[in-house]
Parts: sequence; C-alpha cells; structure tokens
Amino acid sequence: MAKPTNSPPKPHLGFGTRVRKSPYFESTLKWGCKEYTTYNHMYFPVYYNTPEDDYWSLVNDVTLWDVAVERQVEITGPDASKFTQLLTPRNLSDCQINQCKYVLNTNYDGGILSDPILLRLGENHWWYSISDSDLLLWAMGVAGNGKYDINLCEPDVSPLQVQGPKSKNVMVDLFGSWINDLEYYWCKETEIDEIPVVISRTGWSGEIGYEVYLRDEKRGADLYEKIMAAGEPYKIAPTGPSQIRRVEAGIFSYFQDMRVTDNPYEIGMDRLVDLEMEADFCGKEALKKIKQEGIKRKLVGIEILGESITEIVPPTYTPGYFVPDHWPVNNDKGEEIGYVTSKCFSPRLKKNIAYAFVPIEYTNKGCKFFINSPYGELESVVEDLPFWDPKKQIPVGKA
Repeated sequence: MAKPTNSPPKPHLGFGTRVRKSPYFESTLKWGCKEYTTYNHMYFPVYYNTPEDDYWSLVNDVTLWDVAVERQVEITGPDASKFTQLLTPRNLSDCQINQCKYVLNTNYDGGILSDPILLRLGENHWWYSISDSDLLLWAMGVAGNGKYDINLCEPDVSPLQVQGPKSKNVMVDLFGSWINDLEYYWCKETEIDEIPVVISRTGWSGEIGYEVYLRDEKRGADLYEKIMAAGEPYKIAPTGPSQIRRVEAGIFSYFQDMRVTDNPYEIGMDRLVDLEMEADFCGKEALKKIKQEGIKRKLVGIEILGESITEIVPPTYTPGYFVPDHWPVNNDKGEEIGYVTSKCFSPRLKKNIAYAFVPIEYTNKGCKFFINSPYGELESVVEDLPFWDPKKQIPVGKA
C-alpha cells in the first residue's frame, strides 16, 4: 500500500466523456496547454508556460484563450426583451442592437447567480455569455410553462478571446479594417472563410481585446489555427485567462469572489442595479430592502504585505492540513472577521494583491487586518481598486 508523503505531487486532471470538450480542445493540446480545470461542465485550459510568462505575453503582446466554457443562454421570441430584463437588475432599455453590456443575474433574494456579458444580436435576440453557473436552468425555472412567448436554449456558440495590446493588429489582419471602428462593448456578426462568428470588443483581461464567438463547433480547429497564424508576426501566445492581470484590473471572478450568498451592493456593483426602472426583475424587492437597510460587509482590494506568496500548496506540506479556498481574515484581537477571495503576486507592481470580504468598518483605505494563511499570519492593508489603470482606460483604447 502506498504511504503518504510530505511532498505530494500535484494531482492530474483526467479526461473523460462525462465532462465536455470544447471545439478547440485538440488545438489547446497541440499548442502545449499544461493544466486544465473544469468550468460550466467543460474542460478549461489554465496555462501553457507559467502563469507569469502567460501574464507578460498578455501585457506586452497578444494572447489567445479558449473560453468556450463561456456558454450562451439564448433568448429569442416576441417576449425575449421582456424576459431578458427579468433576469437582470441592470436597466436594458437603452441597449441597442449589436451592443453588449456587463450585467449581473440575481435571484429573488438579491443573490448573485452569474455575471455575464449580455449581447443583443437582434430586436428579439439576446445572448447571456455566462460565468461558471447553470443560468439556463434558472432561466427555464423562471420562464415556467408557457408564461412567456420565448425560446430558451444553449446555442452552438463557442467563444475565443484575443487579448493584449497587439490584439487589434491581429484582428484587422484577419477580418479587415472595420475592426478599427468596432467600439468598446459593441459586436458584429461576420464570417471568415465561411466560418460564421460574432466579434465583440470585450474581454476579461484589463487589456484591449476581442471575443470571437464561433457559431459552428465543427470549425473549431480551423478558426483556432487561423488566429494563431495571423498572430505569429505579433508574438501571439496561447494562454488561459490571467489571474494576475484580472486582479490588477479589479475584475471579479464568479464563485471565487462572489456567490449566490452575496448581493450587488456587497461587491460594489451598485451601478448595475436600477431600482427605479418600471420593468420588473428577479430580486427587485429584496434589493430595495438591502439598499434601504445598508450592507454590513463589502469586497475590497488589499495589499498583502511581505514577500511574494504562491497559491498552490503550503511551503511545507503537513498531512491532514487543509488549504482553504478562502484564507480567513482576523482583526487585531485575533477574531475572524472575513476572508480573502482572490490573491496573487503582481510582478509589475512587485507586491501581493488580493480581494477580501470584510465588515464595513474595515473597508476604508488604509485599514489593516491579519490573514491566517498557509504561510502563517500575514498583515494586509486596504487599497483602492483597480490596482492598475485606475480609470480603466487601457481596454477602452485611451491609455
């Protein structure tokens, strides 16, 4: 019988038929993906070189991500717009055809179910491009049986992201000069060599970027290779989404930084809630009450003081030691008051940056508390978000 070791190897993720593969799966293997996870019941490429190498490729050049795990909830039919609004507290009355919006989906208690990008492709044609959540099942439950004249489905759509300062060069070479006129958070239906796609000026990187929504899963390898070939002059690198860059940018990750137990006000997303609009939405009354009573805790940005941290395993593994997903946060009396959600070392800022859920009285800039980590007790201090590009001008193209 095998005995436990003080230096256990990192477990491997086995590939099977129970978890879906994206149309780009074989291409990600070919280009050397080193680690996968699961997301929306699919295999999701995490990194190819090292997280830091992939970060610098994103910051300096251009990267290609397989994000087919961002499944679409498609809503069509005469009641499509009314029902799409029912699922989000953000006011959609000004959303035009070919426009995109970042939104939240809330349940009847005001809890966050997903934080998708919403695309409007037609008068009565919407896509929720979802985070790691079963939003389609929720939507089916809300729709009931025949209450709305809509069609709900997961269409044959699989996104890729092309992100980084040279992404526009790659996209212009592939699709033409009209890419230069595509504004931030707008989209367009097009094709390349008879491959049908939707292009949006969106992304999860904090950099200039695009999403390419493939509409024919049989053409996955073709599309992937075309983008890689077009990106070669610009040093394109296949990567996964960068944890480092998105934390720098103040971008949150569903279930890691927010869950159904959290509401929009607790994550500072008040702007995505319109309690005054005439239209109804799930959680409207609950969110009115939450706003009136005020919140007791909030997600904040923090710097973790000291040397660089890592997130994989404690420096010295102790059998039976449980590495928590969320590191507990204590006050100066040793009382647990919250927890750290995402954390990383930023090689550009040369410091540890993170998010933490803490009581309201600890959310002002400069507030200090202590983190119970696998590395022992770490001191931290509240900082403003985002950590980099505070006015978020880089993805808009004004930096």
